[in-house]
Amino acid sequence: MARKGAGAIKSTITLGEGDQMGLEAAVREQAPPPRAAPGMLSYKPVGAILSGLSVLRFLANAPTPMPLSRITRELGLNPSTCLNILRTLVDEDYVVFDPQSKLYSMGLGVLELVSGAMAQGRDMRSIRAVTDHIASAETVTVTLWRRVQRDRMMLVLESLPADNMSIKMNIGQRLPLLVGAAGRLMAAYSDLSEAELAQQFKQVRLERGQPFREFMVEAREARERGWAIDEGHYTIGAASVAVPVLNEKDQAVFAFTATMFEAHFSLERAATLAHELQRPAHLLASALPYQ
Repeated sequence: MARKGAGAIKSTITLGEGDQMGLEAAVREQAPPPRAAPGMLSYKPVGAILSGLSVLRFLANAPTPMPLSRITRELGLNPSTCLNILRTLVDEDYVVFDPQSKLYSMGLGVLELVSGAMAQGRDMRSIRAVTDHIASAETVTVTLWRRVQRDRMMLVLESLPADNMSIKMNIGQRLPLLVGAAGRLMAAYSDLSEAELAQQFKQVRLERGQPFREFMVEAREARERGWAIDEGHYTIGAASVAVPVLNEKDQAVFAFTATMFEAHFSLERAATLAHELQRPAHLLASALPYQ
């Protein structure tokens, strides 16, 4: 397994972004039954499965968690049917429901399916066990971010500390690619030109302003040592440390991040957390194909 600096984990990923939202709902009634391949029995598509998949694809492509009314409207589903599908997916951990906001987003169960397809005998449970331990032992919020577009990354895993006060995020939420410590890694290990990075950086809303030139210096430093930090630029009062998981082109496709209150941050602690985050990063890299 090749490494670029301390902590840069090399692997690759072939996950797609899914179909357009609601594609199945739009064509379900008009599409003819699939023609059976030679040697296979003909079959009738199961509508309930197609509806469930359309809900999962919709949430996977949604920029933010969604309410029931939006999901039913976009997919053309009966509200009662859609609600039952969502409740089932929540029970099976494929969808997360926030009772306060009444919003639905992707759950960790989907990641377990993905990991099973990517490598035999491995799933996200082993990674989650490590991130849960780090979050509890270090009193930080540990998250896993996946680059999903040229200018966006999505939260796919979160482990919270047992402490009464912690920094909470929402699974499925998307942020600009260059946000926080993970954003510095996405800039350092990317195929984006400096001009494109500068254009993206202009769109990032920072609570504590920072010149783009300074951001790039920090990104280059992150590449040299293999991990990055952000000291309250994106959100005042919160600091983060991140390590990357790279593909075969040395591009960051994932980033594990430890986020804490800024008062608890120090460079010495950042180095310790970066070392701890290597563990789940190695586990994820070994679960991905084409190492």
